[in-house]
Amino acid sequence: MDRTLHAQALVTAAAELGVTIDDLVQAAAALEVRTAHATVAEFVAAIAPTFSPNTAATYDTYWRLAIARFGDRRIGETTVEDCAAVVAEAEQRAQDSRASSDGRSSRENCVAALRALFARAHLAGLTGINPAAIPKPRRRPSRRRPLDHPEIEELVNAIRTTSNDPDLDLLLVRFHLESGARREGALNLRLRDLDDRRASAWLREKFGVEREQPISPSLLRLVARHADARGAVGPDDAVFRSRRGQPTTRRRYNTIFDRARPCLLWADRTPVSAHVLRYTAINAVGRLAGYAVAQAFAGHAPPSVTGLYLRARLCDVAAAVAVLTDEPHPLAEHDDDRDNVDLLM
Repeated sequence: MDRTLHAQALVTAAAELGVTIDDLVQAAAALEVRTAHATVAEFVAAIAPTFSPNTAATYDTYWRLAIARFGDRRIGETTVEDCAAVVAEAEQRAQDSRASSDGRSSRENCVAALRALFARAHLAGLTGINPAAIPKPRRRPSRRRPLDHPEIEELVNAIRTTSNDPDLDLLLVRFHLESGARREGALNLRLRDLDDRRASAWLREKFGVEREQPISPSLLRLVARHADARGAVGPDDAVFRSRRGQPTTRRRYNTIFDRARPCLLWADRTPVSAHVLRYTAINAVGRLAGYAVAQAFAGHAPPSVTGLYLRARLCDVAAAVAVLTDEPHPLAEHDDDRDNVDLLM
């Protein structure tokens, strides 16, 4: 439907409500006046619901800093210097709250939040320039890397020593090292997601995407026993649980690695987190079975059209997991796709 048809439909709907064209023009003019005189605080309140919940939650901290400094000022009166002051305050707060922080991440997020805010204002014609056009700090090279075997052993020993629930924490470490799952994959894992016959777990991670991930049969049995011992009964009950039977939380992950980190001499140069365990697993599979299998194991989308043709099959991933864990895997042993090809030969 083009704009003319849209307009005709709106006019028809207005007529049914007893509203005239003049009424619409007057209402639009009044709305334009109100928007043009909107303060920063009012404009933030107006646009915040239009962002995704996660983005709005990230930006809200920095929008509130802006509101505290010049929230009662009209949106069009804000200057680059005003925005720069907010960014500097965000950076200083991060440094004050954590001695190890240089504030770089907070600065970057603050710039993004202000850019998003004033980009909307600019599109609405409320500002002639974008006062939040402040350069982001250049990102430093990532320190993430796969852990080697001695480091994994040291991490396991540190967790065993410092954890108040080593059974749970060490099981989570093994799960991530074997499955390459993201943290969300473990937190969202339910009893119904465990497939004993296929020795696999259904992971629900980014953007609500579900995928089947082969894991070793022994790990699957351990996970199922853990869930049963800690009160998981229904098919939708979480698998990883505390001693009190409560589902594991994101905060638990912070506790695991925060406690272990001081015991690791190399932790000040290498991040220690669930993501680094995933990094380690993907790297190991890539070295064993090549790029395409590592990509499928990680749950990454192919980077090109050619990648779609070279996409690894689930049996390929299962074969890599079998080598990685030194355990036979049922999905690697029964290659239905290969059998079908053989029948056609």
